[in-house]
Amino acid sequence: MRKVAYWSSLLLLFVIPWEDSISVINMGSLAKIMGVVVAGFWLAVILLEGKFRKPHLFHVLVLFFFLWNCVSIFWSLDTKSTVQRLITYSQIFLLMLIYWEMFQKPEGLRAGLQAYVFGGYALIVSTIYNFVIGNVAIQYEGRYSATGVNAVDLALLLMIGLPLAMQLFFTVGNSKWEKLLRAINLLYVPLSIFAIILTGSRTSLIAMIPFILFLVGARQIRTNQKIAFFIILVISFLIFLPFVPDSILKRLGTIGSSVGTGDLGGRINLWRQAIAELARHPILGVGGGAIASSIGSAVHNTFISVVAETGFVGLLLFLSILGTVVYGALRLPKGSSAFWLTVFMTWAIGALSLTWEFKKLTWIFLNFVIIAGGCLDQSRVQSPGIPVDRKSSRSPEMEDATVTFTVI
Repeated sequence: MRKVAYWSSLLLLFVIPWEDSISVINMGSLAKIMGVVVAGFWLAVILLEGKFRKPHLFHVLVLFFFLWNCVSIFWSLDTKSTVQRLITYSQIFLLMLIYWEMFQKPEGLRAGLQAYVFGGYALIVSTIYNFVIGNVAIQYEGRYSATGVNAVDLALLLMIGLPLAMQLFFTVGNSKWEKLLRAINLLYVPLSIFAIILTGSRTSLIAMIPFILFLVGARQIRTNQKIAFFIILVISFLIFLPFVPDSILKRLGTIGSSVGTGDLGGRINLWRQAIAELARHPILGVGGGAIASSIGSAVHNTFISVVAETGFVGLLLFLSILGTVVYGALRLPKGSSAFWLTVFMTWAIGALSLTWEFKKLTWIFLNFVIIAGGCLDQSRVQSPGIPVDRKSSRSPEMEDATVTFTVI
């Protein structure tokens, strides 16, 4: 049963990036349906084995943050939106516990990262297909995206996959299957960059900085490999550039003027409105999920959205969660630490222009950093983003502890 739960969790991770592209009538997204199935298998594993993995301090902080959103229903300015947020957070927390249980070994986490890259390919194919047939996502700007996926969301979804694909490319073995995976991961980088450019997302240009810095500074990658990788990127860029519409290139070229004028595509005005609401409800906020009804739009900034909805109490909890993640990443060996910090910084930059505090992938990848630390002593073989050992002894919260119980 554990193997069934494990493989179904990988399949879910493959589907989550493009979950908005396919929906089942009266049942929601495909990922939602699969999530129910995976949860059922996970619960069966827990009941059959009579034990579950002891949660990390990170999970406790996340639970407190989610519960604070739950309590906010008593003062929410939009109780309907708050109830929906509570449902979303309960599903996400369950999903986090599932991956915490399923990915106890380095190879499990590595497979999870690979499943995400495969899911990214579905977004790439859909985006390029829409580009070829002329199905634009934003008509007046000539921007493209995957079917059913917001263009800016798509850019960050693919951007997060860049360090994953690169790390997997440089660390997999040399068997026939692994060589095929190397080729798939290598091809992901230029294809995803092309798809990202087609979205016309200016934020993506900034979010790409951590990936470039990681590629340049990664010590586990030899200099000749870095040079070859950059040559491949340049050649790919020269091949794809002629196909990029002029309207998109012009839009990407306005990033400087957009920042200089203090506009950022209208986001600055939304931030001011959200901060104004915060000034009226500084401690408790307007309620989980309620800020959109207050200002008539999403805030388009995860951090401002969190503080506006949950007040400074919620912001403190949220920052504590992020601090725990960063601390956990810093405690990993240098190569693994740099990799996970790159993933985190890519998300953080993207979150500055997106409302992603209720997105599954936000919490999944924060959870993955903690899982990577939990895998410290699970293997003596170096895996992508997962260390072999650590100089200091393992802390109590990093122990691979389980809680046992008896089913009567």
